Amino acid sequence: MMQYDPPRRLNPTPPQDPLEIELVYNLRSCGTCQFFWPPDSPQPYGPYPAYDFLSNTPTEAPARKTGSSFVWIQGTTRPQTFPDPEVMDGCRKAPIMTIGINPNLTAFASGKTGASWCYPSFSSADGTDSWTKYAYYYRYRSVYQEHFALKFIEPFLLPDGRITAPKSGVMKEFSRASDDPAFEIRVQYDGDANVSSLHLPGTLGGPRYVVLVDAGEKFAKGDPLAARLTVPTGLRANVYAEPIGYYTQMLPVLQTFETFLKQKGHADAALRIGEDVGQVDMIACATPHWGPPWLGGNSQSVNTIISNCVNKNAWAMKQLVQTKPAIVFLVGQSSWNMFRQSFGDLLVTKTPLPKLPEDGPYTLLRMTTQQECRLEFSTKVDGHAYALSTRIIITPHFSYNENFIPQFRMNPQMFMAFGKQYPAVADFLQKDPRLGFQAPAGSFVVVGILKDAPAVMADLKAKDPSAAAELMQCFYDPHNMMAIVLEQMYAQGHLAYTSPTRGNAGFLTRGSGPCEFCINHRWSFPKGCPYGKPDEKKYPVGFLEKVTDVMTNGRAVSSVHEVAPPSSPTD
Repeated sequence: MMQYDPPRRLNPTPPQDPLEIELVYNLRSCGTCQFFWPPDSPQPYGPYPAYDFLSNTPTEAPARKTGSSFVWIQGTTRPQTFPDPEVMDGCRKAPIMTIGINPNLTAFASGKTGASWCYPSFSSADGTDSWTKYAYYYRYRSVYQEHFALKFIEPFLLPDGRITAPKSGVMKEFSRASDDPAFEIRVQYDGDANVSSLHLPGTLGGPRYVVLVDAGEKFAKGDPLAARLTVPTGLRANVYAEPIGYYTQMLPVLQTFETFLKQKGHADAALRIGEDVGQVDMIACATPHWGPPWLGGNSQSVNTIISNCVNKNAWAMKQLVQTKPAIVFLVGQSSWNMFRQSFGDLLVTKTPLPKLPEDGPYTLLRMTTQQECRLEFSTKVDGHAYALSTRIIITPHFSYNENFIPQFRMNPQMFMAFGKQYPAVADFLQKDPRLGFQAPAGSFVVVGILKDAPAVMADLKAKDPSAAAELMQCFYDPHNMMAIVLEQMYAQGHLAYTSPTRGNAGFLTRGSGPCEFCINHRWSFPKGCPYGKPDEKKYPVGFLEKVTDVMTNGRAVSSVHEVAPPSSPTD
């Protein structure tokens, strides 16, 4: 039997604490999916470098909005591992929530970043508590993930099997098409007409190969190109925090909404990922990509993982039930598909959302920003009422910046008709250097505005006002479309701002219902809870789990001890 730290459980333990606390204990130790946590064989990914805190609650990472990696804390190395399942990042009562597919296994990526990436693996050494560390890490995690300095790991590159350049050249782009630990890299040596493929014979469970040269980077004769890596345990090391594109994708949306709030008289508004936005995933365990090649090789394995995590354990839905956010941004069409298959009957919208949208997430973005789509649910458990009403917006995938640049999108037939009617403007769309024109066979024609968007729009109107007006019917500015919904919800009273009082900063008003995540009998974080949530009337222990069970399975629920239902203050 494989020894995991903490030991894995096939099923959650019965609740002893409020749901937000139980999620820490049950989700971190989840071993339901034997693809990720096989009982008697090596795991499919890794092992990856890991680090531990030196104390239960180290200094919180700065709330930076821009910049590259920086030294966050000093930690200590832990035995190499596969990362634990993840609970939600941020405040458990944040009024804005994003839901993605699953955490991205960044260390799988080739190149220097993938080589130096590391994951939290918390221990209870030296009087600390691993559960407190885990809870604290995810409470204050915002847009960063961690890595060691490349110089730090270099001494731990194994000489056995090392690949060294026989002559100078350049690393070419290459991809890993499955979870296979053995893979090939592509290089072009100086003077060679053809690209050479170099095989890296990785083995499951053994020290993994890391690539030490980034794609497009030149190397000299004798430079190491790839090697196996094993970082020993118990070493002190600087742990760097680096902003990750997926997590920063909400920043422009928040900045626009923050400006709006200031215009409404809230001059102190300072919105933050991790505080005003909580980020969670439908699937709790990490993979480099989503699909059969990275999840067991077949669709049945993928479906089993979805069934276990989304329906059986319902980790993300339990968090949503406890958080009660005003709005959820579902990130990408795969997230939407999982959500729709499990909870589609709870969605209320004037025009039903298509199962096969013509332009994928862009069609869904347009529909959910132009009309209200709500997740509506209410039930009564042992006489205690629960109700949820959350706005749902479906977005393109956050990992790719090109998804969010201002852009015109037309199907091929529309673009052909547009070109016949407005040939000069169609020529402008294809040739202006400020625009990126794409027309993949059988797919939508996309014209992205790469720079100078106001000037481009002005030029279009000057060339032909009628053509410009028609183009606006197929124009997308996803960040702005998302921010406009937040502004509308504020105007409707679905989002609110609590002004500063008694020396406390103002904040985006929390969702209704109690929360003890930051202050409870198991741990107490230095910043406490600035929102007064621990003082609200508590739910009966196990109540929210049973609400989620009704929501996901519709099963009858057994009695819980009688406690007066919590109040539902107006936010």
